[in-house]
Amino acid sequence: MTDDGSTPGSDAEPLGPVPPLTTSEALAPTAPVTEATSRRGAFSGGIWSAASAVLPMAGTLALSIVIGRRLGTDVLGEQSLVAYVASSITHILVFSVTIASVQLLASATGDHDVKKAAWLARWSYHVHIATGLLSASILLLAGLDRQDYRLLWVLAACTTLVDAVGWAHACRNIAQQGWGPTSSRRLVAQAVNPLLAIVAIYAGLGIDAVFAVQLVVSIVLTVALRAIDVRTNQFPPRERPAPEWRPVARLWGMFVVSGLIVQIVERRLELVFLDWYSDARSVAMYSVAFSLISIPTTLLGSLIGAAMPAIAARNAREPRAVELALGRAARVLLTLELVVVAGAVTVGPGVLVLAYGRDFVESARLVRWLGFSLLLTPLAQLYSTFWSGTGRLRPVLIAGGSAAVIDIALAWTLIPGLGTTGAVIATISAQLVSAGVLVVYSLRSGVVVDLRWWRLVRAGLVALAAGGAAVLLQHLVAGPLGLVLSVVAFMAVLGLGSRLVGMLDHSDVEWVAGTVPGPASRLVLALSRRG
Repeated sequence: MTDDGSTPGSDAEPLGPVPPLTTSEALAPTAPVTEATSRRGAFSGGIWSAASAVLPMAGTLALSIVIGRRLGTDVLGEQSLVAYVASSITHILVFSVTIASVQLLASATGDHDVKKAAWLARWSYHVHIATGLLSASILLLAGLDRQDYRLLWVLAACTTLVDAVGWAHACRNIAQQGWGPTSSRRLVAQAVNPLLAIVAIYAGLGIDAVFAVQLVVSIVLTVALRAIDVRTNQFPPRERPAPEWRPVARLWGMFVVSGLIVQIVERRLELVFLDWYSDARSVAMYSVAFSLISIPTTLLGSLIGAAMPAIAARNAREPRAVELALGRAARVLLTLELVVVAGAVTVGPGVLVLAYGRDFVESARLVRWLGFSLLLTPLAQLYSTFWSGTGRLRPVLIAGGSAAVIDIALAWTLIPGLGTTGAVIATISAQLVSAGVLVVYSLRSGVVVDLRWWRLVRAGLVALAAGGAAVLLQHLVAGPLGLVLSVVAFMAVLGLGSRLVGMLDHSDVEWVAGTVPGPASRLVLALSRRG
């Protein structure tokens, strides 16, 4: 399973697997009805983005459950390592070209610069192939250095090269027609891939068949993407002279650095150190725990990504309005995080053991600790998206770079002696540094966010009570029934506490109710304290 919940043959695109919907300004309109409608549209875009990211993760989680139960923890650990390394190399080398190509081609097309667009189209194709070959070579060399499961590395290398060819064709179409045609086909591939892999496992074909399925699906997808490119490509085949190449290389380099930071801080770099200093079982334990925690992180991140660009766009005109909007978003986000952390820490371990089996008790323990990282990651995403939206990448790169150094240093130092516990410490420390740097930079830049700490303390107490009720039910009633009752108790106490105490200010409640769709809006109002 890869870091983003997809499989090596069908990685979710870094720019989002669905075409971005309108980013009309969430707070710009003066009329309240128009403002609410605009916010609701941005929220709907976030829902679509979250669904397109989480649904493939669900399929891949199902595949990992089958691998863990049918083939064992050691095999799952090896599969997780190969998938992570393949995904990381692809994101850093190949997807960086894709992102840069889409941006440059779209800009040249919009400016009606035919010669530049033609040169960029050829450059993009050739560099995709070159980085695909480089990525495949790295994976092959890594596989040759190992004693077992070499075929997995060979299949992953072939899949990476095929994916690079697919992106070489896809990015040209995306620049002209948007994400729609490419994303719809990739979503189908992401749905079919784990299903076919599960069938292969139950047919007794083993872990090799899982990676072979990924390669076949990737080939079929690439053929489909090439057909779209051939049918719609409007770039002339030969145009001279070539434009200045340094800005192109500079943009690509920026995306390479950004991708490297993301893979270190937000993904599962610790798997590499666990493989070096521990064993495949430890890799599996950490991988499963991290993947489970990644689901709420991805959900919240998608919603942030949909809402924040519109808020950031107002920064030049009304900085005070942006501060108010950022403060409101931070308060709502932190309240959600407190609830999610309480659920992940108290209910998450039981859900994991029920799904994967008793062999993954250690992974359940890791979920309990990794759950606290949910207090940090979405907040860092909020500030990162805000600064990126205002065109100031310096704080984002500083925060990410600092966190990457901390992550590598702690993983290198702690994992040899502490194993998976050291991996958790490294992960949480890196995310703490990233969030801390962004918050401090924002405060020093004059972006003052009113978090209303007394309200957050109240929300934390409600979440703590709900978590306590869940733990109590699990101790009183053993087995799956106890887990179900604990979930019911958690939701009941949470709803009652929200109704009696109030987890958000009245103005924040009205803002949320005006943002989410109709039924959810009524539920928010029903669960909120009156007066």
